[in-house]
Amino acid sequence: MDFETRLNNLRANSEYSELLDIDIAMWPEDAVFHDDLSNNKKYNDIFIEVSDDESVRGDYILYIVFFFHNFGLILFFYHLIANGNFSWGFLFLPAMAWGFFFIFFFGIGQGGVRFNRRAQLLHIGRGKNKAATVAWRDVKPFLSSSIAGHNLELFFPIPEVEREEFNDDQLKKIHRGKPYLVQGHMDWRDPGMYGSLGRLEFYRRYMEQGLDAVQPDPDKVPQDAIRPPSPAAQRHRDQGFFLYWILDPISNVGKWLAGGPLLDRALRKQAKKFKWPEEVEHLCSPDADLSDLDTRPVKPRKDIFYRPGGINGIHLVNAKGQQLV
Repeated sequence: MDFETRLNNLRANSEYSELLDIDIAMWPEDAVFHDDLSNNKKYNDIFIEVSDDESVRGDYILYIVFFFHNFGLILFFYHLIANGNFSWGFLFLPAMAWGFFFIFFFGIGQGGVRFNRRAQLLHIGRGKNKAATVAWRDVKPFLSSSIAGHNLELFFPIPEVEREEFNDDQLKKIHRGKPYLVQGHMDWRDPGMYGSLGRLEFYRRYMEQGLDAVQPDPDKVPQDAIRPPSPAAQRHRDQGFFLYWILDPISNVGKWLAGGPLLDRALRKQAKKFKWPEEVEHLCSPDADLSDLDTRPVKPRKDIFYRPGGINGIHLVNAKGQQLV
């Protein structure tokens, strides 16, 4: 199954909306970046790294199940002390919680994603110090829709390393007729139409121009809104009174009762075990030999731009900002 056939499968799926190709840029006035990129080990002019070593997307599920895990253990021991016998039913929730934990635990060790600007490549961790590599210019961005909202998803042809490792039937089962997926979120503020389009423009500009092109503009972004990218939601006063002063404190209490700090520590330790293969580290080094690669950045058109239009989707405009019919 070729790349275009896989893309057509996405286009026929009502949960996906195809976005514009990366040779069309966002209207400059609409582009707002709010990431603190001062960590030179992860963000520099050779590559930026989107990693999972700080948190796991959906880790709130762990906090919920381990809250009930602890509640189940309390009931188990209370029943044992009060009645002098076992009631194995109370251990169902603890057993389920540990099942969830190991799913997260082994999933987080897969590694992150490196956007290699100099080589115009993406390196995607595959666990056990393995990685797949795809060309940035091949990307096809989509917006996925679910109960949780909209999310940016980046699709590529199946990497050569997977074609060598799996046969066609295995690839069909792994990807279910879809192209190779790289999740586009980098920060907790990315989900949603505006966040997803902003993150796509962040990647597009970085891969074309470098780190200076994606720095926060102090005229557009308040200083207290500039934070290091992290999938973990961060508290801030502009959430509003109810979220900031009521729901957030309650959720923090629940996290502690669930043993959240211990869970976070175990997951961070597991994530740090991942190391990039030697080949990837070489391609991300200043002295890498890139003579066999097409390292030309994708240049955007100068006659057409797009503007986010909320529920009305995306509007195309000309070089003067006038909407095109």
